[in-house]
Amino acid sequence: MTINLLADNAGSSILNDFLALGSWQTLVAVVVFYAVIIPFFILINRYKVKFIYRILMGLGIGLVFGIVIQAIIGFPQTAEGLKEHTWVMQFNIWANLLKEIFINGILLLTVPVVFLAIFRITAKPGQKGIGRITLKGIGLLLLNVTFAFIITFWLGILFKVGAGMDLDSQVEGNDPNGTHETKPLPQIIWDYMPKNFMGALALGVIIPVMVLGAITGHSVKMLNKRKPEQMARIRNAMDTGWDLVISMLMTFMKIMPIAVISMITTAITSRPIGALATIGKVIGLGYLSLLISVAFLTLMLFLFGFRLKGWWKAAWKPLVQAFATQSSNATLPVAMETLKDDMKVDDKVVSTIAPLSTSLGLMACAGVQAGLVTSFLWTGSDKIASGFSGGLAVFFIMSLIICLIASLGIAGIPGTAAVVTSGVLGGLGYASMFGPVYAIIGALDGLFDMGRTAVNVVAGVAVASMTAKTEGLIGDDSEILSAKQLAKQKEILSNRIKKDNLKETKQLALKEKMAAKKAS
Repeated sequence: MTINLLADNAGSSILNDFLALGSWQTLVAVVVFYAVIIPFFILINRYKVKFIYRILMGLGIGLVFGIVIQAIIGFPQTAEGLKEHTWVMQFNIWANLLKEIFINGILLLTVPVVFLAIFRITAKPGQKGIGRITLKGIGLLLLNVTFAFIITFWLGILFKVGAGMDLDSQVEGNDPNGTHETKPLPQIIWDYMPKNFMGALALGVIIPVMVLGAITGHSVKMLNKRKPEQMARIRNAMDTGWDLVISMLMTFMKIMPIAVISMITTAITSRPIGALATIGKVIGLGYLSLLISVAFLTLMLFLFGFRLKGWWKAAWKPLVQAFATQSSNATLPVAMETLKDDMKVDDKVVSTIAPLSTSLGLMACAGVQAGLVTSFLWTGSDKIASGFSGGLAVFFIMSLIICLIASLGIAGIPGTAAVVTSGVLGGLGYASMFGPVYAIIGALDGLFDMGRTAVNVVAGVAVASMTAKTEGLIGDDSEILSAKQLAKQKEILSNRIKKDNLKETKQLALKEKMAAKKAS
């Protein structure tokens, strides 16, 4: 009996299919990769290198690895050309090991973090203003999406981003119009209500988990009047669970620097980088819009009175992780930690706005992506540009409205921009254009998704910061506000408490009056 270790290309073998080491090139690449990563990890821990420098060094090492491998195989122009190099595909499997362990570990904790955060806020006796904070957050998130869409759309029109793509000829039957399925707004809302307690937790969709946490916490708060001791024990247990989850999170964060090497390396080696020249205008316009979006957020923070240096000093950590992981959900625990520990934003705002910002009002995945897609469609299809009823102005308004609706429920996982693309095209009545449009825009989606996710996360952190400032919920020792602004926070908070107490007193008086009237 013989064991086939090195089968031909048509067959299978232990080395190819099980060990993913089917050639000497793969073996050399994997050995060199881990020969660099392991000593790097040991050294940064031995010499207590600051976290920011660990991440930046990881980015640099990953970039070098990726470019070197791409250079060795000659920067393939197409995905088919890349697949010809089997040893690179097998190397990616090994290089992905650290990335997948890290992302899966963070995603493992995302649902517990969100559920416990919302529960702890809503279960506390005397907590007020959650509804007002939520509405402010949603308003600011949708404002971000609106700005990003407007800027990207008109930049796309100005630079004629789809010119020369001849999208009409790529649609079956040469008809750009097609049927589409889009969820009506009421259905989007009722889908947020979980149908199954354990199912909501298992699926990991953030807004239903938030709803579940809020209902559970509110129920504990209501029962606190009749069973204070039992409810206090439940709250204490949840607080202990929170400490445990955060401790687990910190364990995974320790391997983030080497996970970043894995992420950046595979992001480069798993895509046909040579094709960038072909669609450079699309990617360039996309990143230009992302940079303008960051500038807009910075301007908003300045107008709200934040110290920009102090704010960005804290915000870099979730930004870098978002860029590397391409997942808002995977970055959520770090974003919440940054807001609470570094920016000193009150837990009431952090636990409400941060989870919300991963699924609703994503500035880049909704605003920038939709603006890019719609401007690409208008400039790349002569039939649509010449035949759309109402002209460009009506097309723009319709696209913006559909973009805002589509942004109301986007899960914060890699690849959600494809869902937005499909939803916006379908909403406009051009579902059949998804194939030719996404064939161009999605060709290097992974590289574009890095920037998109980073902007999504930073926008969420910015909205939480701005909402907290309007509520007076930024701590005295925060570095993101001046001493004068911090003093004003106390005044704002005091006024909020007085207004909430007055409102509650009036409501109680009204209830007593109605009860007395009913009794008589």
